[in-house]
Amino acid sequence: MRVLGVTGGTGTGKSTVTGILKKMGCEVIDADKIAKSLQRKGTAVFREIVEYFGEEAVDKETGELDRGRLSKRVFDSPGDLLALNRIVHKAVAKEIKRRLTVLRKRDVACAVLDVPIPVENGFFDVSDCVWAVVANDDLRIERLMERNGYTEEEAERRIAAQLSNSEYAALADVVIDNEGTYEELERLVDFEFRRTVLPDEKP
Repeated sequence: MRVLGVTGGTGTGKSTVTGILKKMGCEVIDADKIAKSLQRKGTAVFREIVEYFGEEAVDKETGELDRGRLSKRVFDSPGDLLALNRIVHKAVAKEIKRRLTVLRKRDVACAVLDVPIPVENGFFDVSDCVWAVVANDDLRIERLMERNGYTEEEAERRIAAQLSNSEYAALADVVIDNEGTYEELERLVDFEFRRTVLPDEKP
């Protein structure tokens, strides 16, 4: 089984790329979805987050994490962001590896990791090839304002809190430039998949 790691900053269209790969027959493992499930009330990750951030991180009505408040705090504090990532990443990496083991037993041809933050454990160490999805910041801001309802300042802050496009690109085997139409992106994904992930098949 080939494992393709796909990463990129918010608003670049990383999940659009992995959605295309899913339509092509790949099995997609979404790190964000795993992280959300592992942070539900009562889990070990939930308890560790509350221990670090305090009860103010919990929504008093639902008992679940108050994601809005937690998000605001970590984006205002690089130290808190690192702490949250450290807590969550180790659990997500373990689950990603478990799922890859299951897919190998099913004899799946290709698994795709949809991972926003490229880390060694659970991403680089299990990926045969890494793609970075990039787009210019103006376009990313526009997408975040439309998709998430952010103000321009909020969108800029979230982009600034992550690696830059050039930093993502430097970590990757392939850079996917997502500034055109969806059809153009589909053609690029298909070409690069055949060229770098399944090299035995001619593009």
